[in-house]
Amino acid sequence: MTGIGTKLRHTLVLVTTTISTLLTPHPAEAQHAPFSVGCGFRHVNPDHHEGATGLYTHCADSFILIRVDTADGSYHTCVSPWGSRRFFPSGRVNNAYYVPIRPRLLTASDGRQICSVTQPPA
Repeated sequence: MTGIGTKLRHTLVLVTTTISTLLTPHPAEAQHAPFSVGCGFRHVNPDHHEGATGLYTHCADSFILIRVDTADGSYHTCVSPWGSRRFFPSGRVNNAYYVPIRPRLLTASDGRQICSVTQPPA
């Protein structure tokens, strides 16, 4: 190959490796990443999701608040970094989406932050 072809090939390998590294969760995060495709809310097949009919997947290193719309109203819930929330038929969830409100967090005895059981109102 010519010098330009070799440089181009090396550049493409470098770019591909860099993108792959950025998109691959760190080992500590990998255990929290769900085995599903996509981020955000989606309806899912309960046969493949332990009975859940909806799933919200959060794909970032931050805690977020999501609004969950149900047939009976709405509520907010916190999602941890790289976490997910399953919604079952009894919850009658229609949709769930990120809202730009800071979630309430607690600091555990070991110093880790966790979602509080109570969250700001919907």
